[in-house]
Amino acid sequence: MSMVFETEIIHEKQKAIVISKKNYSFLDGLKARLQKASVEYFFSSRAPNNLKIFDYCFLINEGLNADIIKKYPEKKIIFILLSQKGKVPHDFKYRNAKVVSVQGTHLEESDIDKILWFAFSKTSEDFLKLAPKSLAKPGFEATRKFDWKRFTTRKFIFLTIIFLVFIYHTLFVVPLLISAAATWASYNRLKKEDIARSENSLQTAGFYLKLTKRLYSLPRPTFRLLGFALFVDNAVDLLERGQTVMVEVVSLTKNGKQLASLLFAKNKTATVKSDVALRLTLANRSLDVISENLAVMAENLPARFRLVDAIELLTKSEKILDYFQTIVSSPIQKKYLIFFANNRELRPGGGFLGSFGILRMADYTIEGLEVYDVYDADGQLTVKVDPPQPIAEFLNQPYWFLRDSNFSPDFLENYERALFFLEKEMNLSGFDGSILITTSAIENILSPFGDLHVSDYKETVNAQNFYLKTQFQVERDFFPGSTQKRNFLSSLINQIFINLDRVSFADLGSMIKKSLDEKQIVAYVEDKGVQSFLDSTFWSGRVIEPKCNIQENCIIDFVFPYDANLGANKANYFVNKNLYLKTSVDADGKISHVLSIQYKNSSPSLVFPTGLYRNYFQVLLPKDSFVESVTKNGVLVEDIDQADDVYKRVGFFFEVAPKETVEIKINYSLSRYVSSQKEIYQFIIQKQIGAPNSDFVLELKPASNIQVLNQNFSPIVKGREIVYNTSLSTDKIFLIELVKQ
Repeated sequence: MSMVFETEIIHEKQKAIVISKKNYSFLDGLKARLQKASVEYFFSSRAPNNLKIFDYCFLINEGLNADIIKKYPEKKIIFILLSQKGKVPHDFKYRNAKVVSVQGTHLEESDIDKILWFAFSKTSEDFLKLAPKSLAKPGFEATRKFDWKRFTTRKFIFLTIIFLVFIYHTLFVVPLLISAAATWASYNRLKKEDIARSENSLQTAGFYLKLTKRLYSLPRPTFRLLGFALFVDNAVDLLERGQTVMVEVVSLTKNGKQLASLLFAKNKTATVKSDVALRLTLANRSLDVISENLAVMAENLPARFRLVDAIELLTKSEKILDYFQTIVSSPIQKKYLIFFANNRELRPGGGFLGSFGILRMADYTIEGLEVYDVYDADGQLTVKVDPPQPIAEFLNQPYWFLRDSNFSPDFLENYERALFFLEKEMNLSGFDGSILITTSAIENILSPFGDLHVSDYKETVNAQNFYLKTQFQVERDFFPGSTQKRNFLSSLINQIFINLDRVSFADLGSMIKKSLDEKQIVAYVEDKGVQSFLDSTFWSGRVIEPKCNIQENCIIDFVFPYDANLGANKANYFVNKNLYLKTSVDADGKISHVLSIQYKNSSPSLVFPTGLYRNYFQVLLPKDSFVESVTKNGVLVEDIDQADDVYKRVGFFFEVAPKETVEIKINYSLSRYVSSQKEIYQFIIQKQIGAPNSDFVLELKPASNIQVLNQNFSPIVKGREIVYNTSLSTDKIFLIELVKQ
């Protein structure tokens, strides 16, 4: 095996050191040029003890040191003298040394190239004098002259014109964005009830909006020519309307707080009454302006902003305020009956009537709410009134009283019956309307107030502890005729009125609307126009008359389940209810239902106020429907009450023990069939007054020859089945277009 020898030639780089006490600006350029010439660069602020390893030595402003030249005769020494006057001595002649004299301290790239050429060349010249072109004055550091030619080229002039035109047409965008940001800040501060800072933000927003409009007026003709003006016009208009809305909301909030205190003031002077009247008018005007501007904004903004819902609420608020202004300004006293229904002991009309009150107002004054215990009234009843059969049988009450009078699911019927009892018991009459408020509604209303201190009882009451605190005060040492419940509720209501001026009206209004929508508050008034409005908003607690106003070919279906706790306890606090309606349409077009209702009683024991849930259940169905069977946990229920009037009413009694679940199933069918023509199947399910929100599942399974063409909800489709999950928080109306092929 032979060995191969290879010879590698290694070129060692030359080394150069730059010695300078100052870090001049041109040193980076010198370094770059040396490295480009394959010379390894070193820098030091003072001369090292040994320079043998370096091939070149550049000394900047270090003076003409002959000792270094003599010590290293084989090295090339270059002296660079900056801004130094005088000449090089005539006797300064060394073979390995060269001198560069620079006027000033600034070197151009071309100057550095000359120095390096001078240093590396073998020329016999040993002195180079440089005067950089950029030097302003001899003896001072050079500065670059302003090059006007760069700014007079065609390209620069063209780009400058384009830039100025762009700025001219877009300068308005900056104040527009600032105005929008300030408007948004005002909105967020208003939500936190920070009125002062909200107004400050609005002032800022208004200033920049005016500036925007002035700046935009200049390029607008160009935008119109190019077809862009409509977009910008809409943006400016939306912002302006948004600010108008905010101004009116702030005004409405401040005005409302003043009204809250003025309306409850007694013995008003004529001046104060005029002030109240003016403030009510201004509040109405603010609602008009807000509604008008939101209506325009809704046409130009996406649906996710939910302005349509806000407009609907404003329309309702205007009608309520109109009615309130009419009754509070009347010199004739208006009187309203207020029912407090405990929906922890649920009854068909909302809950056990433990208390009631009378609200009086006249001549721009809310005179107050006088609260009564229902047992005070019932103790004065001198006539004997037969109760409904379930009350007599399962509650073991031989006579009927006001406290049990709300046994209908229709609030108007209950109100009229309550008027009968109150006239017989306390000779009370002449009411202009009535409002029923459940325990859940009071909790909703209390939530914006936070903690309320009821000084008479040394209690702190809030939405979370209201029910327990009230029960404690009511049940402690209770006896028929005792006044502790009336007194406690009166003190609490008084605290609510006192604290109206510090509460967030937006939050309070939201909670009242929630209670109305979820049927925790229902109302009836004698004014037919206002009552028609309450009926249309489903705030009146009426049973809906099953009729179809859409078209002639319409199949009407209706179900209204409701409960009556006849256990004399508060078990509904622990009862959870879920509803499931399975609807099938066979090949002949027959519509059949299985209504399943599951009751779960989470009561910990049989001890009051929890315990056995003794429920008289009733359900309203279409009058011409046919009930095939009723079961409880799969066992047929035979003892059923049925009645046919406007609706078919089915009722029966059952119990749910603590920690147990009961499932009720009702099988029924409609008499009308789906025909070969397109028909609207209208299904209505109503929620009971005072009932908690329940899960509701609607399942529709048509036969293969029954086609579902359309519906007013978004279901889950499983083959030929459609399933819709929702919460029964209010009355629901489902519209389904069907046709039999």
